[in-house]
Amino acid sequence: MPTTPHPQLKRWTEADLPAWIAIHQDDKVAQWLGGLISAELLRAAFDRASDHLVQHDWGVWAVLDGRGDVVGAAGLQPIREGFPVRGVEATWRLRSDAWGQGLVTAVMPDLLADAFSRFSPEEIIAFTPRRNLKSQSVMKRLGFQRDESRDFDHPALANDHPLLRHVVYCLKRPQEGQTHD
Repeated sequence: MPTTPHPQLKRWTEADLPAWIAIHQDDKVAQWLGGLISAELLRAAFDRASDHLVQHDWGVWAVLDGRGDVVGAAGLQPIREGFPVRGVEATWRLRSDAWGQGLVTAVMPDLLADAFSRFSPEEIIAFTPRRNLKSQSVMKRLGFQRDESRDFDHPALANDHPLLRHVVYCLKRPQEGQTHD
């Protein structure tokens, strides 16, 4: 089995499904995802994430804390159909008790570097609700630049939903010899 791009990451296994559900059913996390997600949809998303890693050797990984417990998900995924932006999305979410520990900024640089070296996208996109200033701060720390011209209303949210408007950040592929700090 191939190694992970960072020691705080691992592939999802069936035994990790309860952790996946706990991450997404954390009220503080769910508030940024538009609300709680049904068990059926969470199962389908878990299977997609797990299967994508097996098939492509890149995707959304399980994030481990210092004790080796799964406390989040982080990685890259193709942007789903129906969104007004296209390409590869950087995504992450952690249980709220794991926030503020630097886990995302620890693992994402290796994932981004791996993506740029292995399948050479021109850019990687990250987006979040306009109100999610903490996630935007992480994006900036990872080197993403704001692209207001691509902000959009999330297609899965109602027109009156408080998280409808999403902001877009982009990380361009580094030029040869250049790295993102």
